[in-house]
Amino acid sequence: MDNFIALREGEHYTMDGHKPPPLFSLPTELIHHVLSFLSPLELVSVSLVCRLLYTHTHTDHLWQPFVQSNVPGTILKSPSPSPTWRELYITYHPYWFLTRHKIWFADTPHTGKLLIARYDPRIHAIEAYTLVAERRTPTITTWDWNPSAIIHTFEPHIQLDLNAAVLRLQPAYISHPTSPPSSRFQREIPMPIHATPTGRTSSASLFSHFALSSYLPASAITPGTSVWPPRILPSPQRTRAESPSLYRSSGHRPSKLSEVSESTFRVRRWMEFSSRFFHQSAGLNMRAGEEVTTYATLLEETYRPTRTKPFQGIWCGDYAGHGCEFLVVLQPDHLPPLPPAAERTMRNLALARRSSSESLSSAESWTTAPSSSSAGLNGVPEHESEADIGGNASLDFSLPSPGSNVQPPETSGDTIYQGPLTGIKLTGDPNIPRGEYTFIAPDIGEEGLLRVAQEEIFRGARVVRSLGHIAARGFREDDFIPSQLILISHDRLAQYWETFGHVSFYQRVDIDSFLNVA
Repeated sequence: MDNFIALREGEHYTMDGHKPPPLFSLPTELIHHVLSFLSPLELVSVSLVCRLLYTHTHTDHLWQPFVQSNVPGTILKSPSPSPTWRELYITYHPYWFLTRHKIWFADTPHTGKLLIARYDPRIHAIEAYTLVAERRTPTITTWDWNPSAIIHTFEPHIQLDLNAAVLRLQPAYISHPTSPPSSRFQREIPMPIHATPTGRTSSASLFSHFALSSYLPASAITPGTSVWPPRILPSPQRTRAESPSLYRSSGHRPSKLSEVSESTFRVRRWMEFSSRFFHQSAGLNMRAGEEVTTYATLLEETYRPTRTKPFQGIWCGDYAGHGCEFLVVLQPDHLPPLPPAAERTMRNLALARRSSSESLSSAESWTTAPSSSSAGLNGVPEHESEADIGGNASLDFSLPSPGSNVQPPETSGDTIYQGPLTGIKLTGDPNIPRGEYTFIAPDIGEEGLLRVAQEEIFRGARVVRSLGHIAARGFREDDFIPSQLILISHDRLAQYWETFGHVSFYQRVDIDSFLNVA
């Protein structure tokens, strides 16, 4: 880089008759190797130094890795329909973060939405579709350890809803915004994802625009600031989650590249009605039902399972009447600050255990027995649980053979069973909305261990203390109640809601399986 700086300052410039810098005496292959360590913005800077370096930095194989690194799950064989890899990269700059991060979840009230973003070379577009799950008809099974508990099978069918894209960016719309912006980063990009009315008598059309968002500095975030993603999810950047002007002011949008948030973006949707009483050329339309949805992503290191944190990941849970919902399971190194209701329940349970008789087992001292005040017919509570009393279980758990009293080999060892395990909803329901805890296991190690299951259905699974989140409709009177988390395998978890006599299940989602567009 010293040679580049010297050239920029006019020193050792060959056109002046001076001796060329040592860099130019290197073989072309070595110059390209040196340039391969630079980022795209650094390559652009180097290209401004002189004509020779301009030519070298435009070598196409230098740009192919930049494109490929932003499209995980798909191997691109050519930049088509772009003539070069460089042009393909520039076309979607700075929007490649959408496909690089893959997962995006919405701040839609209560329910939220989970998107998978990917690049489709067949139509030359960055797209994102909703991830959905179908809760197939369950069957009831029995649990020898507690025959009165309600358990159903759970084999969700998970897929992308390819019928309607939520996001679609294409070159023609990126290059030609609807109105001249003060900054190209502040403009809204129209997305061709809705059918256009074909007849002149059509009076309504649906529109969607994509907009970059600017991140909110940590110093500007106070306890009363509404931000997305919520604070309980780890994120390098957050943005405002409410705006009386529906994010029309320039303060919500970046004015330069350094202000672009690569962790969030927004989609504006509205219905537009054309007047039947005026000629079309008058351009008299009425906009209705306008809404703006903010999306955020997750740090991949927080949900990608590792050898020492095999349970973290994206999961699908059965929430009975609310259907299937998606959550992220985290394995933080330390238990984060918890909601006051969770802290209160943990203190009460700790006091109860200390004051309980030594004749009681640890499991009995943790258990809260079902009561008539909390349960309705068949043990289903009036005050709905976070799981909405659904229950699900699969009998194929890949556990040790019957009679075994050891942990699964791949999960044995102190480094695996230690620290907290938390589940946070990415999509939600009217009781417990998106962005809230669904369960908290303070310690899956020895401190939280209740037992190793011996019964057939969960044989060999580790059972640890946990808290389950419950609330009335509208997220009112939310509270945490004692429960037991059953670590069936790295891809299967169960939650026993002691008070309700009910077991609900969670299944890992293979996000990468939805990235390939072939």
